Amino acid sequence: MLTHLYAYIPLSLNNSIKMRTDPIKRALELRKTLLEQRVYVVDFSDTLQGKDTSRVIDLMPNVATGEFVFRTKVNVKGMDPIACQEYKQEFFDVSQRTEAEIEEFIRRQEFDFPLWFKHHPDFSMKKVLDYNTPFILQTGGCNFHDGSSTGGCWYCFVDDKSNDGVRGRGKVSLSASETIESMLSAREKIKDTYSKLGKDVNIRVMRTSGGEPTIVLDWILGLWRQIGEKGLNFVGQIDSNLSTGTVVDSFEREGVYEPHILKKLAEYPVKVLTALKGSDEANLQANVQSTTTMKAQEYSLKKFLKAGFDIYPQMYNPNPETLGRFLTDIDSKIENLSLRIHIGPLKLYGPNKQRLEFEAKAREIDPQVFIAQKKKEWDDNYTRSCEVIDKYLRGAHGVGYKDVTRSDVCLKVLSRIK
Repeated sequence: MLTHLYAYIPLSLNNSIKMRTDPIKRALELRKTLLEQRVYVVDFSDTLQGKDTSRVIDLMPNVATGEFVFRTKVNVKGMDPIACQEYKQEFFDVSQRTEAEIEEFIRRQEFDFPLWFKHHPDFSMKKVLDYNTPFILQTGGCNFHDGSSTGGCWYCFVDDKSNDGVRGRGKVSLSASETIESMLSAREKIKDTYSKLGKDVNIRVMRTSGGEPTIVLDWILGLWRQIGEKGLNFVGQIDSNLSTGTVVDSFEREGVYEPHILKKLAEYPVKVLTALKGSDEANLQANVQSTTTMKAQEYSLKKFLKAGFDIYPQMYNPNPETLGRFLTDIDSKIENLSLRIHIGPLKLYGPNKQRLEFEAKAREIDPQVFIAQKKKEWDDNYTRSCEVIDKYLRGAHGVGYKDVTRSDVCLKVLSRIK
């Protein structure tokens, strides 16, 4: 029987579906290529993602080498004067709004990320633009990706060559000190750009994305130790696909990681984007083309919480038919987690469109028809899932979807990690 992912594809094409990637085995392979003393990261200069994400602020270089290994992302475009002009949106000027109005506006957005730092001692709602544009580097490999032109999550906006873990294919090495100096340089340039528009912006957020950053946690911890030693006022974000909890355990036992590495990293002002990739096993595995499990997803989620991290679950392409049961189950294991879950709409960008085109050609079907079908499926799942979570939250918690600020929600692990 066809999985949910291929609901529109004729049955005769089912045999062309390739073997799914073992996420643990793949993580162990990637560890050998992603880190020596320096970490291997994506060079965005010749990528579709680089073109997609540099419309507001240009790609930024490693100041020591000139390689374009950093990008930014304006999370809430409506309150950024440059992004509003580029995307033709109405400008929400935070300088002319009350703190309550600013918080309400951000909470309803696709990316509420600036509010994750609401309870940080230095946070000010009037200075929220400092938290709206993270400085981003991406590790050069994902353990859901098999290295092919159609690997990993179908909807991923990262180029396949950026996620395949192969050195020399759009990857370069980077040190922690180069990362820090490059962010300081970028901050001054961005500050100067916005000052010409009458805005005082000092970017604060260092985001380590991927790929899968938990494969190189030792490098990330070293980076934050240097940030702390220098007394810099950075805050951080790490992304995780929630498949590597047991890998972290194994690396600690083997001495690859120092003991309690997540607890040590959680001592720094770092938030974690925990990507929920499915609401049931079939949905999860079809989305990511991997043999990862719901049990692994739950274990990794709890591991971050037990370490002391403030986590923010982003859910992608859940099955609306099973989402309600998932929310009920996860709330019984992690108190209030459903109140922190946001469901992300899936858009067509250069990399995922190319991935779908390659897959369609391999299946000998019209790429445009296939892409349109996938986009319709993603859109339908998103719309229905937002309705499901809103109904669930109103019944279970007495509030609607996005009615509360996520950073105000307290979480507690209720069941033992196993």
